[in-house]
Order: sequence, then C-alpha cells, then structure tokens
Amino acid sequence: MAALLAFTAVPAVLVLIVGNPLAGGLGHTWQPAPRDALCALALAAWVAWAASASQLTRGVVLHVRRGEIRPLGVTSPLDRVAARIAIGVLALTSAGAPLVLATGAGAATTPVVATAPAHHDLEPSSEAAHTVGPGESLWQIADDRLGDGADWMQVAALNLGRDMGGGERFVDPDQVRAGWRLRLPAEAHHQRRTTRRPTGASDRLPELVALGVGSLACAALARRSRRRRRPAPFSGDLDLDLPLRRLSEPAVDADALLQRFGDVPALDAFEAANCLLGRVLHHRADAAPPRVRTICVSPSGVTFSLADPHQDAPEPFTAIDGGAAWRVSHAALDDEEPSFPHAPVVVPIGDDEEGTWLVPLGPGDVLPVLGESAPSLVRAARAALESWAWSDLVVVTDNPGHPALRPRSSGAEAALFVGDPQSLAPEIARHAAIVTTAAVAASDLSVLVDRHAATLHPVGRVLRPHLQSADTEQLLAELVAPPTPPAGVPAVQSSLPVPAALAAGPVDVRLLTVTPRLDGLVEELPPNRARRSVELVAYLALHQPDVITSDRLRTRVLGSSDADAAAKTLSNTAYAARRAMGTDPAGRPLFPAGTRNGLYQLAPSVTVDVQRAMALATEGKAQTEPQLAMAYYRAALALVEGEPLANALSGYSWWEAEGHGARIAAVLVDAACALAALAVEGEFFGLAREGLEKARLVEPYSEALSRAAMELAAAEGDADRLRLEWRDCQRRVDALDPGSTPSPRTETLYGELSRRVLVSGA
Repeated sequence: MAALLAFTAVPAVLVLIVGNPLAGGLGHTWQPAPRDALCALALAAWVAWAASASQLTRGVVLHVRRGEIRPLGVTSPLDRVAARIAIGVLALTSAGAPLVLATGAGAATTPVVATAPAHHDLEPSSEAAHTVGPGESLWQIADDRLGDGADWMQVAALNLGRDMGGGERFVDPDQVRAGWRLRLPAEAHHQRRTTRRPTGASDRLPELVALGVGSLACAALARRSRRRRRPAPFSGDLDLDLPLRRLSEPAVDADALLQRFGDVPALDAFEAANCLLGRVLHHRADAAPPRVRTICVSPSGVTFSLADPHQDAPEPFTAIDGGAAWRVSHAALDDEEPSFPHAPVVVPIGDDEEGTWLVPLGPGDVLPVLGESAPSLVRAARAALESWAWSDLVVVTDNPGHPALRPRSSGAEAALFVGDPQSLAPEIARHAAIVTTAAVAASDLSVLVDRHAATLHPVGRVLRPHLQSADTEQLLAELVAPPTPPAGVPAVQSSLPVPAALAAGPVDVRLLTVTPRLDGLVEELPPNRARRSVELVAYLALHQPDVITSDRLRTRVLGSSDADAAAKTLSNTAYAARRAMGTDPAGRPLFPAGTRNGLYQLAPSVTVDVQRAMALATEGKAQTEPQLAMAYYRAALALVEGEPLANALSGYSWWEAEGHGARIAAVLVDAACALAALAVEGEFFGLAREGLEKARLVEPYSEALSRAAMELAAAEGDADRLRLEWRDCQRRVDALDPGSTPSPRTETLYGELSRRVLVSGA
C-alpha cells in the first residue's frame, strides 16, 4: 500500500489535476488563475513529488541492502514508509538469496543479501529455523544443523537479544530453553545429522569449559581485555610512544575464546539491574533496604532473592514467590543508564537450568567456599569480580595489609579480601567482604563444591560450578594487565613542561565522577558530615583563589531551598573537613580556620579535577606537535570517571546555577573533538573513540560530539556505525527538545560522509 501511494497514486492525482508534463500539458483551462502561475505551481508539485520519490527510493535501497526491516531510533515519516516497503521487498526474496539492486544508471549491480537483524522478533521461516528440544545446547544444535558444533556463534549472532515469547529473552548462549524457535544461517541442513558428540562431553559450550567461567563473566573479561589493550600512542597521562605489549601464544588463544562472548546481553542485564536496584532503593528513604541473598540472571529477567520476604517491590521490580524475591524484566532494563550498583561485590558461583547465580556480599560478610574444587571456584569468581563495570570502585586483594581494607576515605567504595579472615584485624574484617576457603562460620551462605556441582547452603540450590585452573588464571591475568614495555625496551617519556595546576595536590577534589569525593584525606570524614564537608571543600576549591564569605557558604552550599544553614552548621562542617584534610609538609592546615570576619579559603595546594582538566585542555590547544596535543587532551579527558555528580541527589545546586557544569562541558567537548581530529589523522581510532566516550559522560547531547563520532566512523569505513551515530544524534536532539532535528550543519555532514563511505566501499 505504501509503495502504491508513493509511486502510483500521487502521480496519478497530479496528472488528473495539473496535467502530464511529459505530454506537454500543465494546468487546466478551468483554472481562474493566470496560466503562467499555474504552470509554475504544477511544475513545483511535480518536482516535489520527484524529490520525495527519489529520497524514498534511496531509503528503500538502503534498508534492503542492510536487511533492515525496522527503522532505528528517531525516524522521519518517509523513512518509516521506506522501511515498510523494504519488508515487502525482502518478503518476496527467498531466505538468504541475493537480491540484486542497481546502484545507478550505467553502474554495476551489487548483490545484497536479504537478512533481518538479530533483534527483530519476526518468526523465522521453517527452512531457516530450529525448535530447541529438551536438553539441547547451542553447540549440539550447530553440530546437528550446520555440521560443526563450533559454528554455534553463527546461531548465537542471529538470536541473542531476541524476545522468545512468554516473557523470555535469549541473553546467554549457554542457556537455551526447550520450545524456543531459533533462527539458523541459510546453509543450515534440513535434516539433522546423526553423528553426536562423544559420550560424556560437557553440555556447556567448549569455550566456557576451557576458560573455566560462565558466559556472563566471559563477556565482562572480554570487555576488560579490549579496554586494556586498546591501541593508543601512549598509556599514561603524559607518557608518549609506549611500546605495545606482546601477548604469549596461549594468551592470544584465550583471548580468541573470550571475544566470542563479547556481546552477550546477560552482562548488560546483570549490571543494569544491579544499578537500577541501587537507584530505586536510594530514593526509598522511608524503609530500610532488604538484604539480597542471591542474584539470578535468566531468560525471564534478573531476580534478586531476599533474606526476608518483602512484598512492596519498587517499580519496575515485581515481587514473586510471596515476596521472597524481586524480579525485573529485560524489557525494563533496555534504557537503564549506568549508576552506582546496589551490590558492588557480587561473586558468581555457577548456573543451572534457570540461569546464572551470583552471591552479593556487603561489608563484614563472610562467604566460605569449601570442598576439593574450592580454589578453582574462587579463581573463577575473582576474575569476574575484577571485571564488572564498577570494578574500579572495588578493591579485590589477598593481601591482609592492603591499605584499601582499612576503613578510610579513598577512591574505592568497597573491598573484598580473599583469604583467611583470621589474618585480619577485627575492625578491618568488619569493613571488608570476605571470600575464604577456610572452614569458618558463614555470615549467611556457604558453598560446597567439587568437580561436578556447587551447593549453596542453606538454600540447597545445586549448580554447575564455574571452575578455573591456575594456568588459565595466569593467561587471563596476562590479557587484562595494563600495557607495559617489552623486556629490555624502555618506555619513552615526554619532556613536557608540566604546570603546577596539572598535578593533583595533597588533597584533590573529584567532581568529574558520579559520587563527589576528596582524595588524600588523612582520616575519614564523620558519616553525618561527609556529604556537606565534601561539598563545602568543593565549592571553595572551585573558587580558588577567591575568599568566600560565611554568608555565601551558608546560603549557597549548606542552606536548603527554605532557609540558610546556621552558623554552627558551617562551623561544624568546616571543622570536620579541616581535621580530615590535615596539614601540608610545613604543618599548615590545608583548610585554614575562618577569619574573625567570616572569610574562608583553602590552601593553594588543594586541587580540584575540574580546574586541572581545563588547564590540561588549554595546554593541549597551545601545542603545535600533534602527539603532545593528544597527550594533554587525553590527560584532561582521563579525569572524567563518570557522569559528574550523578549520585549527588541533594546539594550542589550551585554547580549549574554558577555555570561550572556548562563550562567544563564546553571545554571537554572541545578537547574531545580536537583529540578525535588529531587521532583520526594519525589513524589512532581507538584513542579517538575513547575521548568521545569520556566527553559524552559530561555532555551527552552535544551535536559537536556526534559530528566527530560520524567523522570517526567514516574514517574507519564503517557505514553501519556512521548510520547509527546519525540515528543516535537524532534521538539525542529529540530528547533534548521534542520534535527538533539536528542542525543543517550536522545533516549536511552526514550526507557528505555517507556518500564518501559508499563510494569508498563500492
């Protein structure tokens, strides 16, 4: 119908009303207006139709060429019509058969495979689909239908992320359910093979057996490995030309196995659900949060089992089993933004027919892992623990003297000690979560594990354990280790003139992160004054070297919307911060006491990441050498740890009101765009992408960043990424101002880059 209206009905109406331009007829004698005016209007109508038809034709060709039967992101009505026409074109072509489309007058034809995207939920045709039988694994299905079990990745690529019906989604290649209808590649056999795997072979995917971890942990490790080995001309803030580290052959093999799980949706679901629970419980200040006993990631969603039943599950969670557990569906997690998790320390144990099971641990919790395979399970768990999205906020150590185990203010939000709790001082044991293979009393759960099963006591759940050998542990450690120079090859250090403003002081205020904090404190801030103390110091640090009055601090920083803070509140808050910050090497306080006139000022050596980032970006703009400029720009963007102040749910109203947020966003967007341009010119594509990702944490709606990202995609020759960046730009603009579209500059750039990529790829 769309094609009929677009290509036949509209021109038919035009012929009827204004005449056929090919036959020399334009206008009608019964029109009262002058004939010249009618001809001009008629000609404009035909030109408008021709332009729309041309754009629609290009849209249909693009959708069919890429197998896209659903437009992505924010779309125009014309794009939606093109997608619907593409459905009909694809439906008329046989599954997997090439569709030949002309690329232009006189141009050679291009074969286009008509395939649908993996995440669409149309029912696959019977000749390219398989109904999962009881007990079948993805490896077995690939062996039966494709002739080689190692081709399970092809089946996974076509199905991961799909809605399988009944509220279930395919999120883990190691978890398939009987009755699911899976898409298969076009070359799949119609008759199943009679050959089977050797008797006694594991039902798990062979890669998981080799690596000794589950799909969820493999995905986290794959992401961590990619981040650590991202190509760049330097690794430290200001270190240049660091030689790339060469991996051993076994480590390369292990990495190849890991990367097969790089896009497993189960990881995103687990991390999003954990962060979502933390956010919704933080807003429920009216009740104490329930204690989570276990977490299960399954096709039905992510389930948090509770120590005590709670019926009043917060939206979008649903209470199940009489309130014994809360579950959130995968659909509710699709748009969840990252934040701080409810449970930073989460230990994966194993899986069963229901899903992958993990145990969260809080400060002071002890999880004994006992049995002949206990060391193997702990090795597997530790690899995953250090690879979650928030792992930079969690210290995992087997050193009882590690400084992060002490209850003090630091960059770490949580700590896990792996070892005998008897080796820890009582005050440290109360602060850290503990996993041990020693036979000690458990805080709640304990794990008994051998080569075949891991049992969670006292809940009695029996799992297929994730067991990792010591050799595999070493290979994975090699993969995720930070880049270091090869033996005998020293790193080349830059001889940069480093201004004093670029280095962190004895106390450094961190605001370019989700939770504001003070690094370098000599003692912990009192819990009842910690939030206000950090905000007070942050305000003073941002206004250096100005002297700030007590009235201003009481009104803007410590006051509420209803009233200013009392003088005693300011005095107590300043005193708490002064004690925690300590003194400089000369014995002078880093936070001097206020004067008799009520004036406050920090010592000049106290720094703030916002000013350091701006200083680094300024130095970058002043450089004439591309590598030096990139070094400074990257150092500025490296200070961004997360969305600034995302977890600061109260206070900091002055941050935007005084323009600090807008200023740092403008500086870092400019730095990221400049870095991307230089990096693309030097073909350091990973470095360009890293800088843009950092800047988007500060300013997610910047069209300048979208243009830089599109130019990066074009430089890499990635047409799909270019189009996704354009769609993402449309979505961001619409979200910021509903109904709006990207600027003509951005639209023109997308058109130019699209033509360039199509020409280069032809």
